[in-house]
Amino acid sequence: MTLSPWTDLDNSGDKNHQLNFNNGGIFYRTAFPRDTKWGGWKKFVITDENGNVGIGNSDPLAKLDVSGDLVLRNYENYGGKGNKIIFTAYGNDLQGPQIRSYLSFASGTNSRMGLILSSYSKGYKDELFLIDGNVGIGKENPSNKLDVNGTIHSKEVKIDMSGWDWPDFVFKKEYNLPTLEEVEKHIVEKGHLENIPSEEEVLTNGINLGEMNAKLLQKIEELTLYMIEQNKSIESLKQELKNIKSKEK
Repeated sequence: MTLSPWTDLDNSGDKNHQLNFNNGGIFYRTAFPRDTKWGGWKKFVITDENGNVGIGNSDPLAKLDVSGDLVLRNYENYGGKGNKIIFTAYGNDLQGPQIRSYLSFASGTNSRMGLILSSYSKGYKDELFLIDGNVGIGKENPSNKLDVNGTIHSKEVKIDMSGWDWPDFVFKKEYNLPTLEEVEKHIVEKGHLENIPSEEEVLTNGINLGEMNAKLLQKIEELTLYMIEQNKSIESLKQELKNIKSKEK
């Protein structure tokens, strides 16, 4: 079936349109009246008896069943947040979570891309970011594999300490245990224990949990050695006092 407008030398009558009906579906193609050949056939998208639409397949299993890649274009916003996939409930009355693309375009390796997830309950405040292999929860530009702007609740956290010396070296004979006088001097001069970051450093840079646990354990082990030596001194003094008392009798 061909639908043709008027024909003239400048194609001002616009294109001819042709329909084709066959067992594969309904197809159409177009061409200007003075073109030497038609454009390629394109298939109409028609729902099946269940109201499902199939693109690239003839037996759709859902309202939209796509066999192949899906592209969401956004030419109005070349950089930033792209078009949305919105999940709704109760028709259009209650909108649910959104999934959006993210593209920060720049030359070369400065381009960034990812996904953004947000929910209606938070006023569509962006909550989860997947950017360049980094995950941000409540943080728009994650710079680490996981950046969380908030509290983490977990039953267990395992930290890989490969590359760190676990402070059992404190108990080795060659370890140079600082004297208590040296410890006191450092506290008076610096206001904190040696090899432990100051309050200012912690507030500025935060702490590395694995590293800090190792340093705190080192201080605990050093404290244990001080207590052992102190206990030996106490026992020695007790024995001396006992000897003095026995001589007085």
